[in-house]
Amino acid sequence: MPTLSTPTLTLGNTVSNKRDVTVAGTITFDAGDVGKTYRLEIKLFGDDSASDNRPASDSAADDLIYTYMWTPPFLFLSRPFKAITVTAAGNVSYSEKRAVASTALDEDSGVVSNMVGGVLIQMPRSDEVYAAVTIAGAPVTANTATVAAGIGV
Repeated sequence: MPTLSTPTLTLGNTVSNKRDVTVAGTITFDAGDVGKTYRLEIKLFGDDSASDNRPASDSAADDLIYTYMWTPPFLFLSRPFKAITVTAAGNVSYSEKRAVASTALDEDSGVVSNMVGGVLIQMPRSDEVYAAVTIAGAPVTANTATVAAGIGV
């Protein structure tokens, strides 16, 4: 069963309203993983802690703000995972960089208004993001037989 090191998240420069976001870490595979294929998934979330000064429209749950996508060779459609086939036990490093729209990273949009010495000061809300990295076996799916549900149901 593979294990993940604690991944790192690095925010780079903003260019043309996009910011480089790099997620990196190490996957450790053991001998029982050799020959198996796993899926690496990376998702960015906006952290909505209890101490946040969130807009009223923002729930207390963390918001999914971006999903890393990969386009496999010879395919035209991207998918939300990277397939990794294990050829040997040991550590495999990954580093995935994406240019993410600045608006997506603005997870607590708007401003906070405060009166300071009789002057209204408006500051943008702070934004906190984290990456969730998942390594999992390829799912197995089976479909049921089609059942007539009626008309207009």
